[in-house]
Amino acid sequence: MSLYGRTDSTPKRVDNNIAASSQAKTVVFVDETEASLNENKLRGINGPGWWSYFTYTDSSGNTRHKAEKLVALGNADTNANETLFDDAIAADVASSVTITVQPASATTSTGGATFTLTTTTTGTPGTLTYQWQRRTPDSTRWVNVTGTLDGSIYTNPTTATLTVAGVVNTTLNGYLYRVKVNSTGGTEEVISNGLATLTFGT
Repeated sequence: MSLYGRTDSTPKRVDNNIAASSQAKTVVFVDETEASLNENKLRGINGPGWWSYFTYTDSSGNTRHKAEKLVALGNADTNANETLFDDAIAADVASSVTITVQPASATTSTGGATFTLTTTTTGTPGTLTYQWQRRTPDSTRWVNVTGTLDGSIYTNPTTATLTVAGVVNTTLNGYLYRVKVNSTGGTEEVISNGLATLTFGT
């Protein structure tokens, strides 16, 4: 298949051009239309061609992007049917996510608490994905919430609703919570700006 073919199919991948690294990198094909989208420019993908791409979470809990152009193409054709492995990286169409209801703080005497948020979308972003994070009151570092964090008190940390199990643990007083929202269609990440605080009452 020609390098200038219309899709980013496996026979055209150029993985052997990527230097060895501890990071799991993905080879991404970006056409002219994708290269013009702000979602991709914010990821550092600013032109058509083949890109080496990976993300990482910095000490503040934010997702960072690293993109390196491998091969530049002058006439990368567009194809509305492109559905291969990089679609969650290189957005195919302009889209955005807006958090319309921010997570709210919770005070509980039984230990049970639920944080929720509501989102709206424009364009065709695909399926929304969520990752809740928490921060201790004396830290600036956000940590991804998992089912085993803080004594396994959390459920649904990758959905729109985070639940704290019904146990009283005053050592968690003042813990802050936020959520990062992405999509399978490459929409740029949005982080809730309303920080929810958990307080255990008596």
